Amino acid sequence: MHGFLALSSLAFVARSERFAAISTDREAAVAELSKPPATLNPWMIPDDISHAAFVGDKNAVAEWLSEHPESVEDVTDQGGSLLLLALEHREFKADQLELVRYLISRGADPNRICHIDNDESKGTMTPLYAACGGNNTPLVKEMVASLLRAGANPNLRTESPSMRGTSPLACAINTFLVTTDGAWQLPVVALLLRAGASLDKCFENKSAEDLIAAEEEHYASLIERNVHFRAAATLCRAVRAAGSWQKYCRRQSPHRDVLGLRSLAMRGYITPCQKRRTRGTEWKAIVAFLARLGDNGIVWNILSFWRDPDDIEDVIVPGEDGDPWAVVRVYD
Repeated sequence: MHGFLALSSLAFVARSERFAAISTDREAAVAELSKPPATLNPWMIPDDISHAAFVGDKNAVAEWLSEHPESVEDVTDQGGSLLLLALEHREFKADQLELVRYLISRGADPNRICHIDNDESKGTMTPLYAACGGNNTPLVKEMVASLLRAGANPNLRTESPSMRGTSPLACAINTFLVTTDGAWQLPVVALLLRAGASLDKCFENKSAEDLIAAEEEHYASLIERNVHFRAAATLCRAVRAAGSWQKYCRRQSPHRDVLGLRSLAMRGYITPCQKRRTRGTEWKAIVAFLARLGDNGIVWNILSFWRDPDDIEDVIVPGEDGDPWAVVRVYD
């Protein structure tokens, strides 16, 4: 599966070449062929270890790396690194996630560009791109987050003979509809945008909005039933309109509104007075309390418990089945 037959063929060719080079001297040829073949590509990952990485066998990989600590960036005969192999399984399990985190801790480069050459595909591949590719598991969010925390570049593109310059965001959009649950893929789009993924030239010269529009045109019925894809589309378009992820999040954040209200109250433009609390007016009492606090630091302390102002919790999209709007949780 991981090149055993290819290695055997290469060994045969190597031995044949050595024989041809000394064919004029029979005795020397016999002596030469009696030697074991030279090691082919000493930086190549053994087949059993590449298989262990693919299935998420951390113990086997860790044992091998303890003996070969310099080999964490070695590749298979087909060009894949240990980190990339750990991400190849389309249905991530906890073992794969644990292995990915372990390999990163051992120095595996999340931006390693692997040059893949096998019967199924040829071209370059990166760990983040592989993780974003419609992986059918709820763990994909943690997998992508782990790579980004380790410094994975969200704008590092892959190349192949048929596709020139494809970003992880393009991969996430183009494979969104093949996942069993869109709730697993929506946070991938959000994490990439938060990390600085560009909306421009995601696939060749096409923008993220171009890719979304193509999906909407070809798979309208699927998207009508997939509220998470619609949320991802809304998110991309809203970030574009705002100018950046941070500006978009700040527009959605309540922090500025609360501080503005407090400023108006402190300058006497409004009087936040809620002496009697009646049912359904609790929020007014809370706002009045915040507005009266002044500049004593308590407001900032309260706001610190609110959500991260540079992130979002939900996206509002047009509803279905007669509902005008639907609130879609991003990371749940």
